[in-house]
Amino acid sequence: MFEAIDEHGNRINSQLETAHSLAQKILYCPYCRTRLRVRQGKRRLHFVHLTSCTGESTDHVFWKTYLAAYFRKLHFEVELEAVRGKRRFDLLLQPGAIGIEIQRSKMSADEWKRRALLDQQSGYEVRWIGFRDTEGPIFQMDAWMKQAFSEDGYVDVVEKGRIVRYTYPLPFARRVAFCQRVSLTVDGFLSPCPIPRKFPERQWATLVKNYRLRPFFSSLPSHYLRHPLYQSRLHVSTVPSWCYLPLSSLISIPIHPFELQLAAFLRLKDDYSEQRLTTFLTSCLTECHIAYEWSCLHELIREWQAMIDFIKRTLPELFKQDSLDLAGRLQEDQKLAGALRLFVERETGINEVKE
Repeated sequence: MFEAIDEHGNRINSQLETAHSLAQKILYCPYCRTRLRVRQGKRRLHFVHLTSCTGESTDHVFWKTYLAAYFRKLHFEVELEAVRGKRRFDLLLQPGAIGIEIQRSKMSADEWKRRALLDQQSGYEVRWIGFRDTEGPIFQMDAWMKQAFSEDGYVDVVEKGRIVRYTYPLPFARRVAFCQRVSLTVDGFLSPCPIPRKFPERQWATLVKNYRLRPFFSSLPSHYLRHPLYQSRLHVSTVPSWCYLPLSSLISIPIHPFELQLAAFLRLKDDYSEQRLTTFLTSCLTECHIAYEWSCLHELIREWQAMIDFIKRTLPELFKQDSLDLAGRLQEDQKLAGALRLFVERETGINEVKE
């Protein structure tokens, strides 16, 4: 094998290292977490196990076996390690040609997209199952989970010994989102369907408050955020409330969602036209060397504009150029969260949504 992880969880590729550099590291298998050693082959360096390894973690093997037995009891034909063309599924269910992938190790978004494209071209529906060590609506995502959220709108994970579903992610950090947790039935797992969307009004206002009070460290280039912020004599604690919108489409962009909105406010002020948003986003992502898809960008712009237009009609006082202190902004945040709940109710056709 050519990949390992070090004691800090960092991925190590033997083809990008030397025998000397690898000799200084303590290495583990990314699947079974047992120790590895370095071996110099005839052509390339690679890793070998000190003990035997199937390439799958204990959790992976358990859930694969458990689900196979479970679906057989429901009279499905279940094939383990089913190979179809260039793809191999952990389980393949018939009827329906539904593949199940149990993903315990880390995987990149590009790899998930590659497999999803192969599945689509071959006509297979695939249900992915990840793992979480904690529970609750604050969801820290691996790279492939962000991609699954972006394309499927939900992620199924093993949590505290059972499979649950998280949906409607609202990103408030690079890899962290506030999600809606729902119970999962067999029919819901095999045939996903939309569920009523709820907006966590109080929780979202709390997240924004915590961000306003935290020390500010920007990952964007200085001329996009830090310098314009100081030149405007503003701080994250005193910028307008509509710089902190729960834009679910930002889940597909690896930039801190609040930082991007702050930079857009400083560049665009209150003119969020499609042309200006497009110009700002493309220039910012290009300069940050972040690849993007036009479909994702258009969806983000549509969602952004819809929220801004709704807030301008519902709470026009938020767009006055008044200079407010932290206490005033926190009061605005509460009003904005209430307006956003109404926005979600309008978008989903729900008259009353309880948290």
